Amino acid sequence: MRENKIVPGNNPFSEFLEEEIFLKILKDSNYWISQELEDRLIQFISLSVDISAILYHLGTESLITSAYDLLPLDDSRINITEMIHRIPILINRLTRAVYLNVNFVSEEKVIFVFNYHPQYQEKWYDAIFFKGMLNGLTVLFELKNFSIKMLRTKLFGIHMSHKELGDEIQFGADSNEYEMEWSGANLQLSRSRLTKDEVSNKHKVMITSRSDSAAEEISIVDVKDVVGKSRELAIENRDLEAAVEVLKSFKQELERKQQSIAKDLRLAKNIQKGLIPEIIPDWNGIQFWTAFYPMQEVSGDYYDYFPYSSNKLGVSVCDVSGHGVPAAFITALSKLLFSNFKKSKPSETFKNINRELLDLVKQQGYTTCVYVLIHEDYKITYSIAGHPRPILFRNKTKKAEVLEGEGTFLGMFPDGGDTYEDYSVQLEPGDKLFLYTDGLTEAENDKGLAYGEEKLIAEIERYANFSIQETVDIILQNHKEYTMGTDPMDDITLLGFQLSTRFPEFNKHKEAGDSALKNKNFKAAADSFFMAHSILPRDLHTQLSYGKALAYSGEYEKAIHLLETYNRFKTNHFHSHSILGYCYYKQENFEKAELEWKKAHSISDVNLSILYNLTQVYKKTKEQKKMKDVIEKIKRINPNYIHIPTLETQWNKVTSL
Repeated sequence: MRENKIVPGNNPFSEFLEEEIFLKILKDSNYWISQELEDRLIQFISLSVDISAILYHLGTESLITSAYDLLPLDDSRINITEMIHRIPILINRLTRAVYLNVNFVSEEKVIFVFNYHPQYQEKWYDAIFFKGMLNGLTVLFELKNFSIKMLRTKLFGIHMSHKELGDEIQFGADSNEYEMEWSGANLQLSRSRLTKDEVSNKHKVMITSRSDSAAEEISIVDVKDVVGKSRELAIENRDLEAAVEVLKSFKQELERKQQSIAKDLRLAKNIQKGLIPEIIPDWNGIQFWTAFYPMQEVSGDYYDYFPYSSNKLGVSVCDVSGHGVPAAFITALSKLLFSNFKKSKPSETFKNINRELLDLVKQQGYTTCVYVLIHEDYKITYSIAGHPRPILFRNKTKKAEVLEGEGTFLGMFPDGGDTYEDYSVQLEPGDKLFLYTDGLTEAENDKGLAYGEEKLIAEIERYANFSIQETVDIILQNHKEYTMGTDPMDDITLLGFQLSTRFPEFNKHKEAGDSALKNKNFKAAADSFFMAHSILPRDLHTQLSYGKALAYSGEYEKAIHLLETYNRFKTNHFHSHSILGYCYYKQENFEKAELEWKKAHSISDVNLSILYNLTQVYKKTKEQKKMKDVIEKIKRINPNYIHIPTLETQWNKVTSL
C-alpha cells in the first residue's frame, strides 16, 4: 500500500477509517493503531485477496529488522540459542496483546508458546505472522536444515489457507504452540558501529562469524540487504507457488482425463469380454481349450466360434494391428463380419471380410487371421490371412507339423482377396490342432531370445499323451516361466482342439441317458449322463440334459452347479433358466428363482408355464401386485389358459391374508 502515491480522498477504508489516520499510517510504518482497528483493516483486505503469504513474510522481515536491537551492546557475539531467549523481549515491544514463553526441548529443538492476555483473543492472522517471525531466525542465521510447524492453537480454524503452518495442527487446544527444530547452526551475530561500504549510520550493520571453519570467517551484513534479499526470495517463492498451483491444476486435469480414459477402458474391456467367448463348448466329439492374455485393458487378439449348422463349425483366431481401443474396435467389427459371412469356404469368408474392412476402416487398421471350418466327418478346411500357420499334432506318430498356407492381411489391400486359398487336412481321433497369435512365439526371455515356433512344436510333442486342456495350460505355464522378468510385448492367444478317442463311448452313454429321460426315469438318466459328461464335459446337449435329470431327481445343488456352468456358454436357452429357477424354488430361494424365470420369460415370452411359475413365487413372497400383474399378462396372451381360475383364486387368498 505504501508504494502507492499518497492522494487525499483515495482511502479504501473510508467507512471506518478517517482520512487523517489513513495518511499517517501510509507515512509512518511504526504508527500505532488499536488491535480493533488492525483487525478491521485485515478482515476488510482479506475479503478480496489472500494475504496469508504477505503476513508470513511481514513476520519474517519484522524479526530480521528488529534483531539488531536485541544484540548485546558490547559487541559480543551470540548464537541462535541466545537469540531465541531474547525473542520474548521483541514480542513485548511489538504487541501489548501477547507474551511469549520459550521452552527448550534440546539444544536444537524449542517450543514457542504464545499466550494472549485475558482481555485479548487469538487472531488467525497472528498465527501466520508469528510463524513468519520464527522463519526470520532461519534467514538471519542462514539455517539450511530446519523445520517449523504449529503444533496446537486455541483457534478452531485458520481464516486463510497457508500450507506452511503445518500438516497436523490441533485446533481448539488450550495453548498456541510452535515447534522449531534445526541442525548445523554455526553462525554467530554481533552488533557493529561500522557501516558497510561507508554507508549512512542509519543502516543497521551486524557482524557474522562462523566458528567451526578452519579459519574463522567474519563478514559485515547490512540488515537492509538481508530484508531486500528476503523480499526477493518471497517474490520468487510466490512465483514458484503460482507455478506449482498451475502445475497442480494441470495435474488434476490430467488425473481427471486419466480417470475418464480408465473408465472408458474398463467399459471397453467389459464390452470386449462379452464379445470374446470365455469358453468354447465341445462339438461332435471335439474338445476346445483356450488361453488368452491381453497385454492391456483391451486386446487386439480375438478368437471366436461360429456354428453353421449341425454338421459344421467355424473357428477363428485373429490379431489386429496395434493395441488398445482402436484394436478392440476392429475385433468387434470382426465378430460381426464373421457372423455375417459364414460361407462354405474360409477363403470366401476372408474375401468378404477384407472388402468390408476396407470400406469401414479405410486402411487405418488391419488384422491377421486363421479361419478353420470343422466338418461333420472331421475334415478341416482352413485359410490364412497373414497369420501364423496352424500346428497339427498327429496322435499316431506323436509328431507335430506346421501346416501349409499363406495369404495377406485383412483390411489392408483391395486385391487381397486374390491371395486367400483353402487348405484341408483330415483330423483323426486323438489329433490336436493349435491356432495362436505371434505374441506367443515372438515373446522373449531376459536374454533377448524369442520363444519361437520350434520350441512350441517341441512342447506340443512333449505333452503328447496329455488332454488338450492340460497341453494348453502347461505350455502357457512354461511360456510364462520362459519370459519371466520381461515385460509382455504383445497379446497372447493359444487355442487348441482335439478329437476325442472316446467319442463312440460318449455317444453310447448319451443315447442311454436320452432314452431314460424320455421315459422319465430320471435317476437312470442322471447316471448315464454322468458317464457321458465325464468324457466330454462341455458338450451342451449332455450338460443341459444332465442338469434336467438331476433337478427332477431332487439333486438340486448338483443341478444348480451344472446349469450355472451351462449358462456361461451364453446359449440363451430358455429351458436352462427354467430348470434352474425350478431348483432355486425347491430350495426356497425365491429371489433367485424369480430372476431365472424372468430370464426364461425374456427368451420365450409366450411360454405360459414360466409365467405360471412366477405367480407361485409371488404367492410365496406375498407380493400381491406382482402376482396380479403376471395373471393379467397371462390373460392377454391366452384368455383361455386353463390355470387362470386357479390363479385368481390363489390371488384372492393372498389379498385376504
